[in-house]
Amino acid sequence: MRHFLILAGSAAWCRTRAAQLLANRPGVVWIGDVAGKQQLDRVIPANQAKQLLGQEFHSILFDAHCGFDADAFAAVSGTIKNHGYLLLLTPPLHQWPAFKDPDYQRLCVWPVTADKINGRFLQRLSSMFLHTPAAEVITQEESHGSAPLSSPVTSTTASTADQQQAIDAIVHVAGGHRSRPLVITADRGRGKSTALGLAAAILLNRHEHFRYHIVVTAPAMNAVATLFQHAAPELPGFNSDTGKLFTRDRSLRFVAPDQLLKQHKIADILFVDEAAAIPAPLLEALLQRYKRTVFSTTVHGYEGSGRGFAIRFRDTLDRLTPQWRELRLSTPIRWDPNDPLERLTFDAFLMNAEPADDNAFAEFTPDQLEISRITRDTLLQDEQTLRQIFGLLVLAHYRTRPFDLRYLLDGANVEILLGRYRGEIAAVAVAVREGGFDDAMMSQILSGKRRPHGHLAPQTLALHCAQPQALQHNFLRIMRIAVHPAIRREGVASALLKELCSSTKGIDTLCTSFGATSDLLALWRKNRFQPVRIGLKREASSGCHSLLMLHPLTDNGRQLLHQAQERFLKQLPLLLTDSLNKLESGIFLPLLQNAMHSSDVSSQSDELLRRFAAAQLPFDAVFPELVELAIWAARSGNAARLNDQQQDLFFSRVLQRETIQSLAARLQLAGKREVQRSLQHAVKKLLCE
Repeated sequence: MRHFLILAGSAAWCRTRAAQLLANRPGVVWIGDVAGKQQLDRVIPANQAKQLLGQEFHSILFDAHCGFDADAFAAVSGTIKNHGYLLLLTPPLHQWPAFKDPDYQRLCVWPVTADKINGRFLQRLSSMFLHTPAAEVITQEESHGSAPLSSPVTSTTASTADQQQAIDAIVHVAGGHRSRPLVITADRGRGKSTALGLAAAILLNRHEHFRYHIVVTAPAMNAVATLFQHAAPELPGFNSDTGKLFTRDRSLRFVAPDQLLKQHKIADILFVDEAAAIPAPLLEALLQRYKRTVFSTTVHGYEGSGRGFAIRFRDTLDRLTPQWRELRLSTPIRWDPNDPLERLTFDAFLMNAEPADDNAFAEFTPDQLEISRITRDTLLQDEQTLRQIFGLLVLAHYRTRPFDLRYLLDGANVEILLGRYRGEIAAVAVAVREGGFDDAMMSQILSGKRRPHGHLAPQTLALHCAQPQALQHNFLRIMRIAVHPAIRREGVASALLKELCSSTKGIDTLCTSFGATSDLLALWRKNRFQPVRIGLKREASSGCHSLLMLHPLTDNGRQLLHQAQERFLKQLPLLLTDSLNKLESGIFLPLLQNAMHSSDVSSQSDELLRRFAAAQLPFDAVFPELVELAIWAARSGNAARLNDQQQDLFFSRVLQRETIQSLAARLQLAGKREVQRSLQHAVKKLLCE
């Protein structure tokens, strides 16, 4: 059993008492600031605790006097080995909710300061810690001193039955039919990374007299430390280097996900560990490129994202590799089954939160949806509703994490809109108020002296879209919108957005910013949100370009949208030739579409384009006219005359300047002549009456 010990008192007493208790335990990691450096071996700030993922420790001390970082605490709690100790230093638990937590700085949004943050999250957490049998609480008032904790217990752990099943399944992927990937899911501490490492060793030893290369990828190299640690002892004679075990003909090496796509690495089999933390478009690209693949991910873990990943990635697997297989590991190897600390961590951060059962919506009809706002104070008192809301958010967004729970309860200017069906949570929208800056702050922002946290829309519009007046406007930015999977595509999200439009007071503009995909873009356009800016680089978290869209509610909002969109529609065709020359046509065509800018192609251009379509003029001779045609087709909606491949070919060549050689290879066309004929045919279809 693992031990959870809470030392509750002043910071000085907690730190002194912790050092005394841990005096006999080597290798203690202190999460916090440098206050304990003179007594302990290793000090790591909470914001760097992610580097410990994939490792194992006998003792970790978490100093909440330095700030309670929920992500860091959840991450390190899963690194404690059986019989190990997790020590949490806190103010007296009854006083903790009123403690001015240094972590509140991440929750502040101008003009709200840290002293105005309500400690709902800490109130819920301290109540749990006071009433759970999983924690032993030592208070400063009641402490009479005790002997140091005993030395770490050294134990060996044999492979579990389901872990051995995973090893066998991984080896089968390597020798079985191509394009039948394996997906391994597990809670933390179930040994999935160990299974990958042992399976890698088996495969490399099996091919002792042949060339054989295994590539492993993950969000970061430290996430696969356990994999390499278990593979190395089984591979005598292999050389080792950072992220690599190798001989002349065989290798196990780590390659970052983006590098795998930039440089085609030779791999007989690809292992993707912690797949839920890798952007979905990147995962799909890896699935298409590598024909023998094993995906592994944590379900209830630090990221809190495995369930949402499993639901969305299953659709991709069904479409591309319908004979894929799933395997679930359930038996823990790092600690005992039903470990109290694991259960407490799951409950405290809702890492195991689930939405309402699908059966609750068996008779759902949209007209029965009841929509209302809920206050955070009410939410704090209603654990079932809180769990259902967070369960929906986890399913809807693969990067949901423990900090999001704290932000939901304590974030400044947060508003929550719920859709209920017969008392069950059917949908949720989480939004934040932004903007409304006074003249002094506006001047500091425009001069580059200040960048107030949490005001994404007004600052983006002012600094990237040349709309400084946006700083004085009032925005409601929709951060998350999640609908129960049993009733998606029933108009529920649109119903929530309609309610926000009709019931929101004191707001000029509703807005949203998200990683652009064709499905999400279609949802927001359907609800009359208009694009005003697209990010020039793909976000690391989603693998997509971020998109800002607006829906005005007042005359001021409508004027701002008109000006911002005018500029956006002028810029976008130019950006497609440069920074956005890899943007998918399924994204930029809807962005260009706007009835105000769909004037017909001129008669002179029409004649030249018809001559091009008849193979009487070359591409370069009519290039300006082709650009005119492309923009007209996109803005008027006439691009729909082309099928998907024709759209890709025509717009990529004309607006994004993709080379003929690249197009031929990517679209599997037989060289320059076929590309040219396809372009001519596309032009002919666009010009037809």
